[in-house]
Amino acid sequence: MRNHIWAALCLCLAAAPVYADAGDIKARQQYMKDWRGLNKKMSGILKNSNAQTFPAQQFAALAAELNSTANEPWEYYGPGTNGANSEAKAAVWEKPQQFQAAIKRFNQAAAALNQAAAGGNYQAVKASFDKMAQSCKACHQTFKE
Repeated sequence: MRNHIWAALCLCLAAAPVYADAGDIKARQQYMKDWRGLNKKMSGILKNSNAQTFPAQQFAALAAELNSTANEPWEYYGPGTNGANSEAKAAVWEKPQQFQAAIKRFNQAAAALNQAAAGGNYQAVKASFDKMAQSCKACHQTFKE
């Protein structure tokens, strides 16, 4: 009897339509929201300082926070997670190699920014921040509604 129940349950689950898990969508959107906040703070620091007034430690803490979470949201882009509340384009799932390449570029840019920020050189930080921001923009152009 128990086997029949499991078989019926499995059959029902297999026949159920695939909907995006709201938890996955919310999780990845929260990471993006957090990163947007970090990017605004870092951008503001760079716009309002120069080589002499650059608050290197403050910026380094923000860059470290970004870098420490740079690989976190990607697990929430699994199969069936492109639902009504998602801003992800179908290209995420239709072009997984391109999406993985964009993730790699972002992770490398976040790591480079973190390294530059740890060094405290304003010009190096500014150049690394621009590369990181470009990686965000390029990914969003291709993979975000």
